[in-house]
Amino acid sequence: MILDCYQCSSCYFEDKERSSRIDPDTISSTQPRMAFRNVMLIFVCVELYDDKQELKQAADEFELLSGLIGKRPIVLCPNVHLSIDKAPEKQAVWIIGELERMLVDRGYDVHCLSFGYHKKYGMECDGNVGSVVGRRFYGSETKQFLRLLTRLGICPPDSLPEQLPPWAKLLTERRLKVLGSRSQTYRIAKQMLGEQLDATGHSELWTCMLFEGERQPVDDYLSALYEIIEDYGDVRIHRAMNLSVPGFSNAARFLFRKYPEAIESGRLRIYNSQVSDIEFLLTRSAVLLAFPQIPRKAGSHAGEISFGIYCKDDDFSKNLIQWYRTFLVDARFGWIRTESELDTTINELEEETFQDKPGDKSRRE
Repeated sequence: MILDCYQCSSCYFEDKERSSRIDPDTISSTQPRMAFRNVMLIFVCVELYDDKQELKQAADEFELLSGLIGKRPIVLCPNVHLSIDKAPEKQAVWIIGELERMLVDRGYDVHCLSFGYHKKYGMECDGNVGSVVGRRFYGSETKQFLRLLTRLGICPPDSLPEQLPPWAKLLTERRLKVLGSRSQTYRIAKQMLGEQLDATGHSELWTCMLFEGERQPVDDYLSALYEIIEDYGDVRIHRAMNLSVPGFSNAARFLFRKYPEAIESGRLRIYNSQVSDIEFLLTRSAVLLAFPQIPRKAGSHAGEISFGIYCKDDDFSKNLIQWYRTFLVDARFGWIRTESELDTTINELEEETFQDKPGDKSRRE
């Protein structure tokens, strides 16, 4: 809910014409020209998911405003144009009516203007402290997150908070753990690998060039990864690396030559990734996102890890497996099965890099 508040020495409103863009059943009866003096004018916009929680927050805010500028009559004017997340008309009419009743119950003199009309109006403000105040009430964190998901098109516009996808509930329930240092991030990475060694049945790891750009203590992590490749034949490893970066292309060649049997059997699968600013480790039960520092040189891989985010949850991991396949793996090349395919991929990426370098066009000409 958004409130746009003005302390007016005088104001007037006059209905001009009915809106043609809203449900006609929600349009109220037309009102004659109305003029007010020494009032608090409130333009109110009801948003998706607003309910009694936001109503109480709004009413409490009026108490604070009254303490600042003194208690005075309130004029409520609906204004749907204050938000792109505006509620359906029926919900808006009900919420505004409830707000009016709540304020009356608290002893305010309230004038509620008509709903669904284009209005001609004018107002004069004194310009003193508190003469113009804007407030927005977001409600619970779940509602805030759902508002974002609907805007991104992940959830339908009419979704309710209880209809959040299971993976999204993790974010509102604070089950993500922030790892504030390199050492914590490495410790979790090694822990996730260790859990794979202890797992029964066929395990699977998805990685995105994890820590390849690091120096120490990367050797400890990579040695654990190599141990899995060598000694645990029931663990499949997906490894996506930005092969346009020489360090990663060399690492990929090393894997093809050191573990040809694992490559041929499909236990170790190599992909190209266009990602250069995130490190990623995923199992069927946990996910680790590691964020590198800003690179010292433009266009180079950042390398050294700054911090990480970790979550241990089966549903969350299941959804990110698809995300890995869709966004972290370069679909142009897919699964690179042979060293010949690897060389072809690296050569093509090197050619693209050469063509994109500043000044190359002028040299070719």
